[in-house]
Amino acid sequence: MTQQQEDYYKILQVDPSADPEVITAAYRRLAVKYHPDTNPSPDALPRMQRINEAYSVLSDMKQRAAYDRSRGYGAGFHRAAAANGQRGEDRTMQEAEASYIRAKRTAEDLWKRAQRDAEIEHDKAVREAEDAWSRAKRQAEENYRHDQRDADIARDKALREAEEAWSRIKRATQMPSGKAWSPD
Repeated sequence: MTQQQEDYYKILQVDPSADPEVITAAYRRLAVKYHPDTNPSPDALPRMQRINEAYSVLSDMKQRAAYDRSRGYGAGFHRAAAANGQRGEDRTMQEAEASYIRAKRTAEDLWKRAQRDAEIEHDKAVREAEDAWSRAKRQAEENYRHDQRDADIARDKALREAEEAWSRIKRATQMPSGKAWSPD
């Protein structure tokens, strides 16, 4: 069997109706297992080349459609197979792995979004608290200036009244000039 005649779905160990996520998960699993850097087997390199070739065709929707037509699956095979429930095994390891990866990504995205929203709310609350503190400080300073001004006005008024009272007393007790005081 030549490389062109090999079944790419068998190489990646997936069903022909597998979703793209399942194909990617299967490729990653096989790449970890058969990569020549981690697998000392003499057939690791050729096997990894076949895995790469199969993945490059099946991961590209146009190439996959052309490959499926050449294998006799025809256009729309994946949709029809999925609609008819022709998924091969009920729940393969690859499907479970792909489902787990999708769920994990969704959970991570939700967590990141929640964390970002919490940081935004925290920053907003801090800004609002700083603004409220700044307004309260300005109001306290303004009240102090008003109170100080009112105190200065009251002091000046009291001083004027005291000076006026002193002047009245002084004029009332002053002797007229040129007259001597005598008790009559």
